[in-house]
Amino acid sequence: MEQQPGSRTPEEIEADLARTRLELTSTVDELTDRLDPRAKVEEVKGRVDAVKEAATQQAATFVGAVRERDPKALATVGVGVLVTVGLTILRWRRSR
Repeated sequence: MEQQPGSRTPEEIEADLARTRLELTSTVDELTDRLDPRAKVEEVKGRVDAVKEAATQQAATFVGAVRERDPKALATVGVGVLVTVGLTILRWRRSR
């Protein structure tokens, strides 16, 4: 049930204004946190560190598999060598 505009007491109006101020303050604080460049830099650094750690772990696992002569790991190395040699030959031919 809505009240008529002129039927609110000054105390009700003041309470509404106080609530609105709190909501606005909360919204501004949230936006400030979301847009803080330092916080974004720290967030990105954390993600980069996580990716770096995962890549390091995967590389260590792959190197271990190559050392143990795992056929899939050796095939992967072989394909890498073939691609590198093929690209080198193509580059050499184009430069002539």
